[in-house]
Amino acid sequence: MTRYYDIHDIFDQDTKQDGVAKMLFTHKQIVAWILRECFPEFKGYPLEFIIDNCLDCLDDVDYLIGDATHGSGGTDMDVCIHVRLPQNLETKIGIIINIEIQKDFYPGYNIIKRGIYYACDLIAREKETVFTDSHYDDIKKVYTLWICLQAPDKLANTFERYGMAKLNLEDGIHAIHQNGAPYDLLDMVMIYLNNECQEGGGPFMAMMRTLFSPTLSKEEKLKILKERYSITFKQEDEKVNKFIEYVKQVNLKIGEENGEKRTRRTVVANMLRIGRDEKEIQMILGLPASQVSELIRDVQANSQEYFGK
Repeated sequence: MTRYYDIHDIFDQDTKQDGVAKMLFTHKQIVAWILRECFPEFKGYPLEFIIDNCLDCLDDVDYLIGDATHGSGGTDMDVCIHVRLPQNLETKIGIIINIEIQKDFYPGYNIIKRGIYYACDLIAREKETVFTDSHYDDIKKVYTLWICLQAPDKLANTFERYGMAKLNLEDGIHAIHQNGAPYDLLDMVMIYLNNECQEGGGPFMAMMRTLFSPTLSKEEKLKILKERYSITFKQEDEKVNKFIEYVKQVNLKIGEENGEKRTRRTVVANMLRIGRDEKEIQMILGLPASQVSELIRDVQANSQEYFGK
């Protein structure tokens, strides 16, 4: 069943629920920052313009959070909102945006592929909701944005954008991406955060690091967000404390999980190096076959880190 949340209840949820962080990305001022910095359709527009003209869907509570039935394949998405485009404010649904918070950078599959699936799922869901019959010209562009909390050092405080492009048929390599072209219907944006790297990435990344900092107090966060980024909360009370505590719990859990996984990956890499096969590794570690297979895939996908090649 779809769960609807009021924009003023950002900090109302139990800190143990992912909903605390997910609802943070229905805060108008934060969403406006994301739109301006990550999506070309909003580049150059003042934050105040975006807030006043493009995000009225948040006032109407016309967005979904954690809807287990969302998408044609029943994809469980964190946050899904629609916004107006500055170039066409008359149209209520300009683009559709999915925002995901990714705690584990190596979940056993490629996150980019999962993001592409989510984007395709969003487009498929537009059938009979955004467009009908064969009116494919009415399809709205979708974005899926992934906030990776523990990205590798080499990616820390950067972001990447993936989208469809027109290839040069002569060489099959050189491509042209044109915003608003018929093929410009799905994009994926990856935001790479790392708590141990506190420099680089400009004001936007600094703002994101502030939101998810495991060390800043509530007072420090509120002060920084207000003074540097003009982001304020109407309820600066115990609800804010809940989010601060949630961030600490998330980062503590991430640290524990990553430490355990790094240890297991190192063990697997050492055993692969001396010629042990998957069954032998499973017997030594005492883990289910599926977990051992995932660990081996992770090690092989990061061979430079483990094998120096």
